[in-house]
Amino acid sequence: MKWIKVLITAVITIILVILLNTPFGSIPAVGPLFNPVSGFWQSGKSQQAARSETLRHPELSKPVVVVYDDRLVPHIFAENDYDLYFAQGYVTARDRFWQMDFQTRAAAGRVSEIVGEDANDYDLYQRRIGMVYGAQNMLDYYNEHPEMLALLEAYTDGVNRHIENLSPRHLPVEYKIMGFKPEKWTPLKSLLVQMNMSATLNGRTDAYQMSNTLERFGDAFIERFYPAFYDGVVPIIPEDTEWDFEPVDIPVSPNAVENTTSSVNLGIPESNPSIGSNSWAVDGSRTITGVPLLANDMHLSMTLPAIWYEVQLFNNNVNVYGVSLPGLPGVVVGFNEDIAWGFTNSGANVMDIYEITFKDETQSEYYHDGEWKPVTKSVETILVRGGEVIADTVFYTHHGPIHNRVEAESGMGRRFPAGHAVQWIAHKPSLEMKTFYKLNRAENYDDYYESMKFFDGPAQNFTYADRHGNIALWHNGKFPVRYEGMGDFILDGSKPENDWNAFIPHDHKPHHKNPGRGFVSSANQHPVSPDYPYYLGRFFATSERGARINEVLEAGEQMSYLNMMMLHLDNINLQAREAIPVMTAHLDRETRGLHEPGLIDRLLNWNYSMDANSVEATLYHFWWNNFRNSVWNDLFENADTPLRRPSDTQTLKLLVNEPDSEFFDKSSVGNIVKLPQLIAKAWNDTIEQLREHSEDPNDWQWWQFNNVRVPHIANIPGLGRTEIETSGTNIAVNATRGTHGPSWRMVVSLENEVRGWGVYPGGQSGNPASKNYDAFVDSWANGGFFPLHFYRSKEEALEHLTRGIQTMEVTP
Repeated sequence: MKWIKVLITAVITIILVILLNTPFGSIPAVGPLFNPVSGFWQSGKSQQAARSETLRHPELSKPVVVVYDDRLVPHIFAENDYDLYFAQGYVTARDRFWQMDFQTRAAAGRVSEIVGEDANDYDLYQRRIGMVYGAQNMLDYYNEHPEMLALLEAYTDGVNRHIENLSPRHLPVEYKIMGFKPEKWTPLKSLLVQMNMSATLNGRTDAYQMSNTLERFGDAFIERFYPAFYDGVVPIIPEDTEWDFEPVDIPVSPNAVENTTSSVNLGIPESNPSIGSNSWAVDGSRTITGVPLLANDMHLSMTLPAIWYEVQLFNNNVNVYGVSLPGLPGVVVGFNEDIAWGFTNSGANVMDIYEITFKDETQSEYYHDGEWKPVTKSVETILVRGGEVIADTVFYTHHGPIHNRVEAESGMGRRFPAGHAVQWIAHKPSLEMKTFYKLNRAENYDDYYESMKFFDGPAQNFTYADRHGNIALWHNGKFPVRYEGMGDFILDGSKPENDWNAFIPHDHKPHHKNPGRGFVSSANQHPVSPDYPYYLGRFFATSERGARINEVLEAGEQMSYLNMMMLHLDNINLQAREAIPVMTAHLDRETRGLHEPGLIDRLLNWNYSMDANSVEATLYHFWWNNFRNSVWNDLFENADTPLRRPSDTQTLKLLVNEPDSEFFDKSSVGNIVKLPQLIAKAWNDTIEQLREHSEDPNDWQWWQFNNVRVPHIANIPGLGRTEIETSGTNIAVNATRGTHGPSWRMVVSLENEVRGWGVYPGGQSGNPASKNYDAFVDSWANGGFFPLHFYRSKEEALEHLTRGIQTMEVTP
């Protein structure tokens, strides 16, 4: 019996070992996760203290010193560019490699390899939209510019040195949870990081929505509610700017409305108003120090690990501080000893959709410019964890890839009609890394100007300030020369007039330097007024953030860095400031007193600030949304194809200027419903909705409904942050809403010794077990900034470390 028990125990043990180490379909084996030698608890070990180290890897020509300050920001001191970018790749990968690996696999359409068939549609989308295609085109172009390719290769070598040193026991915990392993880094992966950012910022279009809206409502509706230039919007480049150039020939084409196709349903994302940014610079005439100040906050999806990685890079030809994108060499936004710069996203048209006419059912030829032209083909192989390999052939025209050749029967592809091609600026060869290489080393305005010539996309507003007293802003990228309206709707792919036949010359792009008003600013609004000779697009951000920034800066005198921080945190809702007096005026006394008599009075006495603890902010948010939906839902809600609703800006204009508009008349037989009734019902619905949360209005604090959170980048439960109590909304300067918000707040004072302050909602470490994983989230939520330790020498950094100086948070 004794031996039988031993045998049974052994058999059970063997079965358990086999089961724990066997994946089931797309579910990874759980045994490695709990392995006492290499399981998840081993991943919790990481350096968490200020320190210095000397890198002596065989690839380096000389030792590289890395000094980590008390926030674990690496200050890298090297002797040459190769060593510098090798070290940047190495230390970034040590902190963030899982993030780099997962994001590039996702960009390349390889998530099915990790999670199984649930990601098949996503991967097909990434392949068919041309993510790897664009990255490969860039890499081919880098091969023609060996000086830039060398930077990518140095960074790649550093990343791979870390991978080679990475033992199974110290793999990031996400590898163990999700059951996959690291793979070698390549320059193509770095360019996929860039493609991922391009997709985030401008991999979207409203052309399909607008084509559907045009078909349903007609020309007059389009002209009324979707004008290319809104009345009252103050453009980024002031209206009195003189354009001192002769424009190139603008293509002659049929009217854009006549050039659209029939109603369609595409899967490309529509524009996202939460993806934007703020940036401004003021000259010395408006500052207490007499030198320029620059501020920037980039509004992106907030994740853990964070989208940005803070770093200082130093060698014999560069000393720069700022944030980098994990996976790419250099600093993207920041400052050096002479200049500072920041970005906001452009809403210019850089993605067009074309209807393609094929010769026959083989779809091997398509019609363009009076002749049949051959398509090219690329076979995409998608490995699926626990499933069958997918082989998908993508057809390409000269415009770009065709997402669906036949109507899809299921999944995301069902939203794509057959035979539509995508032309996207991200598919074109480009050399953006040269822009950042030059910006990191720039000493003056001329250097900044030269650096931007290499930046094709994603199109951005580049804000600039320097120690010499200059401020400037360029609306920069590679913009097709368009006839008015081109790209706003789906285009006929057979007409050469619809091709991208020319691009706006660099010196013709909108810009201004040292304007008389003493500041430059951008908040993603329209870059120019109607007198600019080129057409850039129809849909830019609404005006509230830009107008508020200008309002504060125009009133400002003797401003300091603290004023810049306070403007970052400004929560004033200009839409509410205009709408509330009009909406309350239409409420009768009975409605005002129907629920909690004092609530309307609270709104009328409100300061219009979307503060975390504000009840009034919550009331307005729900009231406006209910009202807006009551105006447009009957026209848009049950549509069988995507439509673009009129913006809040146009809805507000209708409310203020046309109270008797037919769009407010929802009357039926025996039931009169016009504007006053719509507003009253929206108010009553608001109160009922909020009472479902709590009967006590004092519990209706805005932060509970703003739903600010920072999820894990792969949405792994428990590895993100939820229920963050903070202020803001998407149309306030502090554009914090849901999972979108200021991903990096920065203020720079361009003194003789440049000073900077910054914060982002994350931490330097990618290890969820480290206190530095989310170390800055609470400071960010509370409006704090950290002084940025910008060292002028290795010796200064080491001396700072020896003295044990702690970073003191600044809260304006």
